[in-house]
Amino acid sequence: MNAPHTDDTLIAPGLRAFLQRIVDYAGMFPPADLPLHEAMENFLSYRTEPERWMLNRFVVPTKRLDELRPFRQAIASNPPVGLSVLGQGGATVDAFLEAFTDDLDRIDTCIEDHNSHVRPDVMEVRLPTALLDPFEAEPVARFLEAVDSTLAQHGLAHLDIFFEVPLTDQTASQLPQILPAFASANANQPVPEQSILGLKIRCGGMEPELFPSTEQVARAIVACRNAGVRFKATAGLHHPARHHDEQYEVMRHGFFNVFGAAVLAAEHDLDVDGVSAILREENADTFTFTQEGMQWGPLSASVEDISHSRAALAHSFGSCSFVEPVEDLRALSLM
Repeated sequence: MNAPHTDDTLIAPGLRAFLQRIVDYAGMFPPADLPLHEAMENFLSYRTEPERWMLNRFVVPTKRLDELRPFRQAIASNPPVGLSVLGQGGATVDAFLEAFTDDLDRIDTCIEDHNSHVRPDVMEVRLPTALLDPFEAEPVARFLEAVDSTLAQHGLAHLDIFFEVPLTDQTASQLPQILPAFASANANQPVPEQSILGLKIRCGGMEPELFPSTEQVARAIVACRNAGVRFKATAGLHHPARHHDEQYEVMRHGFFNVFGAAVLAAEHDLDVDGVSAILREENADTFTFTQEGMQWGPLSASVEDISHSRAALAHSFGSCSFVEPVEDLRALSLM
């Protein structure tokens, strides 16, 4: 990026806690659609920038992990590279588990190829659609046990998995029944070797119908908060505040909105209406970050509260651009 930036020591502690390792760089995906080699070059470059503290993992499909081999030397000369890998998934449980075994084989090979200088410690993958229509708790519990058993067989018990459930009115209403199964599976994990399950929320895409409503996102955040399950977001969160997209004629969600709503929902026990109000906010300046923490309207959270919510609830978001969020924050005089 190499653009002028605010002295790192002047960044408000509330903002630093809020944005710490918040961006999973997904440069290979739309609308950027960069070749893998260019996306990885960008990622390694961003790790030298003053804003590197905002950067989290590199997002790559498991089927393309072998394409990282040309970067072995570059990766080995830097701190280990964290990867969030996209699993192949499957519509049925059997199809999922077959693809999942192949995914784990590819992860094993990648770790060996790079002598552990890469750390594929997060997977994003769709929950089999067969488990959602109709939803029944027992089949989901059996599925999660099978996933855990497969992980153990591969010696990858440390791989966290965020299951994507496409947000519709129906699935959003099902999350209060689905997520307790994730929480139960997490509670039964041994410490310290554990694979923590979470929810992946898709906030946009290349079609208007892929943008969930504020109420659907709010229901997902509240359901995660109530179940004690983390979420990560993806798609559409390039800019801080909610705004109109002229290309798709939709309202895009902002990362201040989604993650601010999660932090304040955790701190103030907000209901769906309360979370929705934060998600609808279109003025980024109403989110203020200070030495003490953050505030939106009458609601506030301390630096410690923000850090806890980011660790326990609001994990990160995938973005095909790391530059755009940083430039927007500079334009707001926050960095």
